[in-house]
Amino acid sequence: DERISAEVNIPKIQLQQSAEQLVADIETNTVRYLEYFYKASQMDLPKRDEGFNQANAEIAKDFVQQWRERVLAQGGDGSEAGALPIPMRLKLPFEFRFKPRQDAKTMMFREITAEHVGGLVKVDCLVVKVGQVKPKIEVVTYHCDICGAEIFQSVEGERYTPPKECPSQRCRDNRQSGKLRCSIRTSKFVKYQEMRVQEMSGHVPVGGVPRGINVVLGGDLTRTVLPGDAISLTGIYMPRVLPWYMARRAGTMQEMYIDAHCITKHKSGYNEESEDVQALSAKVDEAAASGDMYERAAKSIAPEIFGHLDVKKAILLSLVGSFTKTMKDGMKIRGDIHALFMGDPGVAKSQLLKQAVNIAPRSVYTTGKGSSGVGLTAAVNRDQYTGEVTLEGGALVLADMGICCIDEFDKMDENDRTAIHEVMEQQSVSIAKAGITTTLNCRTTILAAANPAYGRYNPYKSPVENIDLPAALLSRFDLLFLLLDTVDNEKDKRLALHVCNVHSKAARQGREPAEDAPEQSESMDAFNAGVEAFDANFMRMYIRKAKTFEPLIEDKLQRDIVDAYVSIREEEKSSGMDSRKSYTTPRSLLAILRLSQAHARTRFSTRVEREDFDEAMRIMKASKESVEVSAPAKRSTNPLDIVYDIIADLARQTPDADGWIQMAHVVSMAGHKAFTQETVDEAIRSWESLQVLVLNDDKTKVKFLVPPM
Repeated sequence: DERISAEVNIPKIQLQQSAEQLVADIETNTVRYLEYFYKASQMDLPKRDEGFNQANAEIAKDFVQQWRERVLAQGGDGSEAGALPIPMRLKLPFEFRFKPRQDAKTMMFREITAEHVGGLVKVDCLVVKVGQVKPKIEVVTYHCDICGAEIFQSVEGERYTPPKECPSQRCRDNRQSGKLRCSIRTSKFVKYQEMRVQEMSGHVPVGGVPRGINVVLGGDLTRTVLPGDAISLTGIYMPRVLPWYMARRAGTMQEMYIDAHCITKHKSGYNEESEDVQALSAKVDEAAASGDMYERAAKSIAPEIFGHLDVKKAILLSLVGSFTKTMKDGMKIRGDIHALFMGDPGVAKSQLLKQAVNIAPRSVYTTGKGSSGVGLTAAVNRDQYTGEVTLEGGALVLADMGICCIDEFDKMDENDRTAIHEVMEQQSVSIAKAGITTTLNCRTTILAAANPAYGRYNPYKSPVENIDLPAALLSRFDLLFLLLDTVDNEKDKRLALHVCNVHSKAARQGREPAEDAPEQSESMDAFNAGVEAFDANFMRMYIRKAKTFEPLIEDKLQRDIVDAYVSIREEEKSSGMDSRKSYTTPRSLLAILRLSQAHARTRFSTRVEREDFDEAMRIMKASKESVEVSAPAKRSTNPLDIVYDIIADLARQTPDADGWIQMAHVVSMAGHKAFTQETVDEAIRSWESLQVLVLNDDKTKVKFLVPPM
């Protein structure tokens, strides 16, 4: 700074103020300054030195450029050799892009106004649609067969009109129009891609609809984002240049777009490099050295949700997954672990899925009623600009190499639900529509949440009747957890205390951030019963590192795995379980292998050991116990006794001296225990025949003949 200040004879403070003003001017008038940068770089472009690496250069373009410079130097003003000045874009082998300042304000779509046209804007947005990468011509080169001159035409818009006459001095002197021939080889093409983005859901006002805008990507920015990515986009807000006949019809209204200069992803993928990778990797190694990373990572998933530790471990294993095995004959065995969570309302199924979406870098969240078979797999659309028939991937295709969370899985139409059968096992989507026959990759982990067939789980129905899903679909899920809302006094008390603790600490942190800042880790400890939770960035780095391992199963474990699978099948047969209700299939054996390998990955191990197999069997047993154990325990209970206990409890709480109890209260209390009104009426009639209960004349009240003790 001092050297520059001395050379230009300007005080250092004034020079610094001028530099800050220059940055502000560049942000407000980026298009104009972009041209200045190209001109300045063309003037000060250094000549090639002796250490030029010829092997890394494009030899053909390099020789053409040398020939042009030689012809231009010989021809001077172009009168003798017919040479014309070379455009900047053709002469410079690089492009200029502007990166936003660290303290640059992130704008909302609705804050961009007319004063930002031609300036640099930075917005947070969600990628909705990404087009194909196509070559776009930037400088067209023509060769005149009459005078031998090389003519250049710079293309600024999307369309251009080729010249009809040669503009060289020789053709003008001879009063000839010349004969121009387009030279594709010496023209300049750049990579061009369009995408559609829309504003984040948190930026949409109440009652509003998300706004969107088209974005143009060029050069190395192409193929950097995929639909569904949340990004911070920096670019120039510009009007689209239209041909005169289209501009005349459009009038004064301009179609705006953003010329992208810098893109930053909010969540970096498992295979992508980011700036803080080394720091996070060191933290992961340090945490792994302390041991028990599997338990701590599982408890870090939704720490505000009480309990469900086995379910959180299942989500962690699904996020880590196993590796896909490709045989010599081309057959592939999937490594993704699918899980289905079915249970009563209010057991935090949707929140657990949201946490999985938050952790995974590639994730799609959808619901059963809001999804169709085409929306999940692929749709055929016609492009509005070119008229071509294009194929657009659905939710499952967008979540390739990621996870797809489907909530309200039971509300989905049966015809739409059959679309995911091929995805779950074959990891692909086969399309034969509108003359397009292809197969799309869909290596997606599916996490689904559903309610039982009757809204709440009915313990007097079989698990298959409660789940009410096709056996072909159920067998594709490696894990099936049934989350029941059972009455347990001690558990309910701890749950209520946990929820109150979460809300009180969250409210206190919102009011007093300075005082509660050092207590943040303690609050996270309270959520996890003594274990500090990891944040989403740490979890992504941990899963990324775990996915690099491909653990192999030891030979001594193969016999144990085979014996375990055979014993499970034998137990189902010996227990008299109906074959139609049996859900242990040969796919369950593959599920055990995948879970064992996923657990070995969480330990950063290259071999599947005994503890991995034991944990996989424990998770499988826990998922089966949630389905089988809860139902038989309640099946032995007599409905007459339960209705009697309900009426007795209500009678003790009723201050009415006559002891009458409303039938509506009895039916409501029995509904929480999965009893229908018909079951309650039948039980009361049975007790009435035994002269224990009596009903009033209009059958709306009931009471004991002899009050219970």
